[in-house]
Amino acid sequence: MKANCSLILLFFLSACFAFEGEQKVDLATEMVLLRQEIDELAQSKTCLDAEEWNFTPLGSKPCGGPWEYLAYPKSINVPEFLAKVKRFNELQEQDNIQNNRFSDCMYVSPPKSVICQEGKPVFVYE
Repeated sequence: MKANCSLILLFFLSACFAFEGEQKVDLATEMVLLRQEIDELAQSKTCLDAEEWNFTPLGSKPCGGPWEYLAYPKSINVPEFLAKVKRFNELQEQDNIQNNRFSDCMYVSPPKSVICQEGKPVFVYE
């Protein structure tokens, strides 16, 4: 009887860990694919006029706040782009919680503006 209970408990715990591992992989895969889409959209235009660019916080530090800021052209489908960024941020926050992630907890200052240099957006902080 003890052997049967132990075997059932072992099977149950194995199933839980297998499901958890699968969920982690799916979460990581979705985050990688989403980040690629976000980067492709953000880099889809040449920066010629800084007025045509904006920026948004990206990522979710375990202590709170974004990991970085990302410049994007206003000429793309901005609501769709920002929805992808929001989803990415939510997934990263969920990943932080599920995997007990930690970070340096340093505040990442938002840029003041964006300028164009050699066709690429560059942040101005002063």
